Amino acid sequence: MQLHGDRITAPKNLMIRDIMVNNSCLLITLDRALFLREGETIQLEDHQPVVERHDGTTLRPSCTSAAVRWSYKLL
Repeated sequence: MQLHGDRITAPKNLMIRDIMVNNSCLLITLDRALFLREGETIQLEDHQPVVERHDGTTLRPSCTSAAVRWSYKLL
């Protein structure tokens, strides 16, 4: 999943394992796959994903983050 902006609302049911933060070199890999239901939100707080469920609970899944370097070749 690629995060664009501060808070993302799931447009449909999603199964997430990796999160790439837009306009940066940060790749976050969750320790376990995360299931988001349609309408639930996810955001980052200090490189830590925070999920707000429909029932009002907040989930902070365990994860690791790494800086990645993207390189592009012009053709």
